[in-house]
Amino acid sequence: MINCWICPFLVVFLPSRCLRNLAAYKPPKDAFPQPWLPFPRSRCAAVLVALFVGRKGDLYVLLSKRASTLRSFAGDTSLPGGKMDPEDKTIEDTARREAFEEIGLPPDQSKVPLLCVLEPFYVAKELLVTPVVVLILDNTLQPILNTPEVTALFSHPLASFLSSTPPASIIRSEPELVELGDDGTGYRYHISHDWDWDVEPIIQRPKFRMHQFLTGREAGGIKPVYGLTAAILIHTARVGYTLSPPALASPDFELSPPGSPSTSTRIAWAFCRPNPPDRPNLLRQALEEEGLTGKVDWKRVREVAGVIDEDVAPRRGLKKSSPSFGHIIRTRSKL
Repeated sequence: MINCWICPFLVVFLPSRCLRNLAAYKPPKDAFPQPWLPFPRSRCAAVLVALFVGRKGDLYVLLSKRASTLRSFAGDTSLPGGKMDPEDKTIEDTARREAFEEIGLPPDQSKVPLLCVLEPFYVAKELLVTPVVVLILDNTLQPILNTPEVTALFSHPLASFLSSTPPASIIRSEPELVELGDDGTGYRYHISHDWDWDVEPIIQRPKFRMHQFLTGREAGGIKPVYGLTAAILIHTARVGYTLSPPALASPDFELSPPGSPSTSTRIAWAFCRPNPPDRPNLLRQALEEEGLTGKVDWKRVREVAGVIDEDVAPRRGLKKSSPSFGHIIRTRSKL
């Protein structure tokens, strides 16, 4: 049993600005999905950001270690989640079902109520991943790990994803992090890597940044929080710990390099990029298979992607009308 899950009585009296901010959060009106760009269900996925309140009032998030036998991201630290199934009515259903299958967290909203649904994230496998944030209220719940998928379950302070150094709350709960230091060995609590954005070859590709946070459990075989999981938890913490919503809290590290594309720009480009036979556009194929192509306003999609092209609707294959970064690009620096 995870002995720091909270009892319902404490939540009523907990003066938590973070929980209030999360419960009140609504994604920006221009965030995806939009009526003019429906997401195909077969390319949608969700993760559950399951929070609970620790003994001293700090918010923690549940994280899991993926089994080493999995075909993708084996052994990684992750949030419970997966692709949308046909029986899922909503993206929240997907996140709750996956969490129940992976770690035994019941989908009972009286025990695990919804706080908010965040904006979707795009991953290179051409999936649109939506974080669903919930609060665990029932301290009698016991995790049941689906060991072919998950081999360990642990928690980490949510506020630590806004810090480049281990804050006091982490040191109290995870004393091994006291030994961390920037001594030139690279063993730092937070680091980041910049990667080229996957667009058409141009003179200089825009870059996007991936963050990594140590858990203090690396000696026991737990990998750092990295990539998509880190990005989702940074965003969750920014929403929760802001002092002046709807503005988001700022971490003490630089989120993105100059000229980095926004998440919306990357999503829009993923839909309208070329569709060559050797690298098919799975998002566009899914739109066609699900009968959604006619509902897409390609002109608006290309505007968000930064594409300037007289031909509105994308075509299959590499043709002159396909979006090309030889005669486009307009990126935004927001995360």
